[in-house]
Amino acid sequence: MTTTPGVVTVGAAVFAIGASTTLPMPLYTAYAAMDGGGASGLAAAFIAYATTLIVTAPLLGGLSDRVGRKPCVMAALVFAGLGTVALILAPGLAALTVARVLQGFAIGLIAGGATAWAAELAGGPEAGRSAARVMAFATAGSYALGGLTTLTALWLHGGDTPPLTYWAHVAIVLLVLPIVARLPDRRRPERVAWLRVPAFPRGTVASSFGMFAAWGVTGVTLTSVPSTLAAAGYPRLGPLAICFMIMVGTAMQQAIGGWPARRLSLTGLPVLLAGAALVLTGTLQASLPLLLAGGALVGSAAYGFLFVGALAAASEAASGEDRARAAAGVFLVAHAGFCIPPLLTGLAVDRFGAGAALGGFWVWLAGFCALLALLLLRRRA
Repeated sequence: MTTTPGVVTVGAAVFAIGASTTLPMPLYTAYAAMDGGGASGLAAAFIAYATTLIVTAPLLGGLSDRVGRKPCVMAALVFAGLGTVALILAPGLAALTVARVLQGFAIGLIAGGATAWAAELAGGPEAGRSAARVMAFATAGSYALGGLTTLTALWLHGGDTPPLTYWAHVAIVLLVLPIVARLPDRRRPERVAWLRVPAFPRGTVASSFGMFAAWGVTGVTLTSVPSTLAAAGYPRLGPLAICFMIMVGTAMQQAIGGWPARRLSLTGLPVLLAGAALVLTGTLQASLPLLLAGGALVGSAAYGFLFVGALAAASEAASGEDRARAAAGVFLVAHAGFCIPPLLTGLAVDRFGAGAALGGFWVWLAGFCALLALLLLRRRA
């Protein structure tokens, strides 16, 4: 895998941006309790993230082709830092919603441009795949360490808020910004249309929507699972299982980097389904072994097989200016899954109870994964 200093620096920027999305994760239930919100209130804060991405994707998907890769990545760093500042100044669901909107802008800005920039800095025939692996590792690693470091800070400092990790994140953003500013931006800005929808190259739709299922599971794990466990008197089990889930997924990426894209997706779907069953059962029974076992499987699928498979398929199927739009398509679908299923599941938890809501979510997931597997198998045939 090509890891030039430029690729590593772009990966570091993506890491700092991604970490902002999970830094407050161990405090989600506390924020909901401050404002009297339940699982649906917490999930509603997440829908702001998806709405921001969906509304801005047609504008941001090809923005890096028009103004350059560097300005987009630097602006994303600023938005990510401001989201953390909002949580420092006014912790609660309102600030979490503001932070999620800012994070939505940040992810939208780097969704296509960061991967494309890394590929251009890497160069060579394997540039697209190498860049996809670096970006996947940086994204998943940031999601894991963001929540884990905050959870550790809360344990060490007795639950003091805002945790030290918030201040550390702001400092890291300020450190990375000038380093990114010194990188070369080899692609000259072009006069392209402002309104450009994310692209789904031929043969990549099923693998891209595998990320809708994958991050739908992680989104439910981030919202309804912690709320259910907190209501049962186990407020730290959810964040612990989530951090373990993402760490396993990050490690899995390094073991499967050479697999074909379609094989990655076909392997990830049943692994995701089995892991979700264990996580949801572990939630209802407040069983840490089941949560960790299920988290390992979900992490392997969501941040390993399905994530790497979708990005690799998009990068290999596109080239030139379409590469940024193809990567943006993957991230758009993934983050829509990260918010829409959790919102609906959160509403169902408050209305029908955790057992019925989580069971219904798994039934939907089983049907959706089966459909995607059939599409992938038909494409191979």
